[in-house]
Amino acid sequence: MKWNRTLIILLLAALVLFAGCVGDEPEVVPPETPHTPGTLVIFDQSNDGETYTVPVGAEIRLRLPENPTTGYLWTLATPDGITVTGDDFTAPETDLVGAAGIRTWEMIAGIPGTFTIEGAYMRPWETDAEPAETFSLTLVVE
Repeated sequence: MKWNRTLIILLLAALVLFAGCVGDEPEVVPPETPHTPGTLVIFDQSNDGETYTVPVGAEIRLRLPENPTTGYLWTLATPDGITVTGDDFTAPETDLVGAAGIRTWEMIAGIPGTFTIEGAYMRPWETDAEPAETFSLTLVVE
């Protein structure tokens, strides 16, 4: 009987430990110094208004919350030197009506220079209205 109790406790402990190993894609902290080409850097809303140094050839991923069910969408302006290679929306993993998902852009830092990526969160048909939110990220590509 004692053997069964010990086995059950060990199995439960193993389950608890392994449960922490499952999760989302690990986030990469944006670098402040150049790295080798092919580096993936991930930015999100917490990086609004900031400046980062990235290497030429860096893969850039920008993730911002978006809720198209309200009509609000992000419009992103990228300068020459930053090439958008992908634009994808991921719906929320909930059944709650009106929950926001994530808009993800994938980009490449193509040439050296200082570039500012700007975004406006607004309803496309409300051309005279101010955006509900804005986003700005400056990249120094070396």
